[in-house]
Amino acid sequence: MVQPGSEASGTNILMHEKILPLTAPQVYGFLGHAYVLGILQNYKECKPWIYNNYIQLYISQHYIDIKEYRLDFNPDLLIIFGNVPWLEYNRTDKGTLARLGVDIHAFLKDHIDRGFYFFSYVNDFYIPNSISYQEYHFTHDILVYGYNLDKRTYNIAIFDDNRLFSMREISYEVFEQAYFSDTRQDYISLMRKVSPDEYDSFKYDMKLGKYDLDLELMVDMMADYLHGVNTGDRLKFYLNPEPGFYGMKVYKALNDYFTLLLQDQINLDVRQMHILWEHKKMMIARIRYLQELGYLGEPVTSLEAFIKIEKEVFTLRNMLLKFFVSRNKTIIENIMKALAGIHDTEKEAVQDLINQICKENRLHHAARSNK
Repeated sequence: MVQPGSEASGTNILMHEKILPLTAPQVYGFLGHAYVLGILQNYKECKPWIYNNYIQLYISQHYIDIKEYRLDFNPDLLIIFGNVPWLEYNRTDKGTLARLGVDIHAFLKDHIDRGFYFFSYVNDFYIPNSISYQEYHFTHDILVYGYNLDKRTYNIAIFDDNRLFSMREISYEVFEQAYFSDTRQDYISLMRKVSPDEYDSFKYDMKLGKYDLDLELMVDMMADYLHGVNTGDRLKFYLNPEPGFYGMKVYKALNDYFTLLLQDQINLDVRQMHILWEHKKMMIARIRYLQELGYLGEPVTSLEAFIKIEKEVFTLRNMLLKFFVSRNKTIIENIMKALAGIHDTEKEAVQDLINQICKENRLHHAARSNK
């Protein structure tokens, strides 16, 4: 969830302070996406990568097997995997730093001074304004993007107790409690936004710092989404495809999930509808970006359809939040009926968008069929 208008950037040497740029992200249903987009989305050179991604959706069979039905974007773009071309990554873990006797505050300051954002896991029990603060121990990820030596504080990004993506300050002492507490994961990722003028020094080794818009790939990904194709098939040389529901077939999985919810056989999870809503927002932003670049003219018939779909899904998202309080199962039944109609409308809109992109840019596209 997002805190409207949240933004932080700049450096103030007089206060012995450094705050790296971070803004309220377009996608924030999962913090991994929120951190990446919060860093990259305001750089013009990063938009081609953003809009070539955030097209495909999936629900992994692994999560279905544990009855979570976790809807997410695909490929999995979480920062811990280091597969974002505009970010330079370093990896370590808490155990290594402890064995080497590294002062965590000196470590953080040094990396922030060099432009690195710090990502790790902490115990939210000690983080003020977090959902579990002083209530229960809970391991969760945190992003540190700034410090102030005079106040002895860090700038952090978290989900707050209102389930909003929030940027706040915490003291060094609070950070120590949360960081050194037992957590299920102890790895650390450090990422730095690469500037365009660094590309020449990176392009032949780490392949960082440049990504051009690829309309053919965008159309291919839209076709994968439309036909429910497992996009992991494209990456077989890198990793085995992950089974699950892909593209518009996630609607079938969501129907299965809500059926189980009606039968009291699964826990409520509001994130599915939130991610589905963010997907529609990204489709609208993508169309407008293509118009801005001249790849789509006027009118784009699918744009009106996606604007309507986005509003409908946002309404369903809020209905699910109401169910969280009321437990009125009629709400779930109405959501299921509405999703069936949205599926049909979106199927036509995606096909129209593919056709228009191909026609206006003279692309020849042959959609892959699902095996």
